[in-house]
Amino acid sequence: MRLDIFILSPLATVLNASAIPRDISFANDSLVKAEDESYDCQGSIMCATVHVQACDIAVNSKLIRDDEPNYGSIGSGTPHRGACHGIGSDFGCAILIEGHPGCVRSGNDMWWDYQEIRHSGCHHCGHKYWRDGCATTIDYEPECDRIQ
Repeated sequence: MRLDIFILSPLATVLNASAIPRDISFANDSLVKAEDESYDCQGSIMCATVHVQACDIAVNSKLIRDDEPNYGSIGSGTPHRGACHGIGSDFGCAILIEGHPGCVRSGNDMWWDYQEIRHSGCHHCGHKYWRDGCATTIDYEPECDRIQ
């Protein structure tokens, strides 16, 4: 088992290096849409380790599914940033809102965003860009407690 970890870890690192976003900054106030793109499959370096089942549980069981704008980026004043589910204490998957403080979304909108990101061909991580500088993001989250 340990041999598999030692062999697969460098391989995952090499594969994940291509998942680093090219056209966006992770600073919340400077998230910008790449030219003519509404979706991308970019994510953190740990993106390939995301268990899609954890993402599905987060979006289907932990997201508040209504039409109230309960979710927003940092500084938006909304009660939640997103939903997250982790397997054990690691390998969490978060669906969250990123962008400037004016980026707010309902749980139903986020659920549909998740479906559209998946239908656009993203298997692990990805973004749906909407409005001026806002995005719904699926990505690896090491500590789900940070996403509320």
